[in-house]
Formats: sequence, C-alpha cells, structure tokens
Amino acid sequence: MRLIVALVVALFSMTGVAQADPMAAFYGNTVAVSNPETGERQVFIDADGTYSQTLADGTTAEGTWEVKGEEACFSSGDNAPYCVPVEEREIGESWEMTSPDGVTETATLKEGR
Repeated sequence: MRLIVALVVALFSMTGVAQADPMAAFYGNTVAVSNPETGERQVFIDADGTYSQTLADGTTAEGTWEVKGEEACFSSGDNAPYCVPVEEREIGESWEMTSPDGVTETATLKEGR
C-alpha cells in the first residue's frame, strides 16, 4: 500500500512540474529589448496569449503569442512571426535573441510594467 501511495504522490509531483508555465515570470513584467538599429522597445506579455509593445519612437503595437513546440512565437499584423526558444527567465536576467531580419538583440526581464 505504501508503494502505491508513493507512486501516486510521485506521479502528481511530476505532473505539476511538467505543467509549470515557463512564461509565468513574464506576466505583469516588462521585457526591455535593445536593438542596435532601432533602439529599445518595451514588451508586455500577458497570460491570455496577447502582448503589446512600445517601440523606441513611442509608437505601440499589439499582437498575439503562442507556444509552438520549443518556441514562443509572437505575431503582429502582416509581420512574420518572431519565434524565440521557450525558456524560464528570472527578473534581472538578460539574454540574446536574433530578430527575424537577422539582427542580434539583447533582452532583459524587468520587474513591473
């Protein structure tokens, strides 16, 4: 009986880990993306599959995002989707990405909006 209980507990523990949302740290926070050609933009990702961004020139754009396999893909209007690897991030963490037009950008996850 103890073995069965231990197996059930282990199964539920693994299920919880497998279902953790790797994008959770992004909700309610800001991704500051620095592009050497266009400046810095602020990206706001929401749990409902939408996002918005404020570009360096002050204009805004909105779109949707979804996880496709190992990538999160962001779409807006007629633009090609911008897909990046899905990875859990922490506040203050920075990483590099390659934009659809081949430019290396630096992203930083900042607390709050």
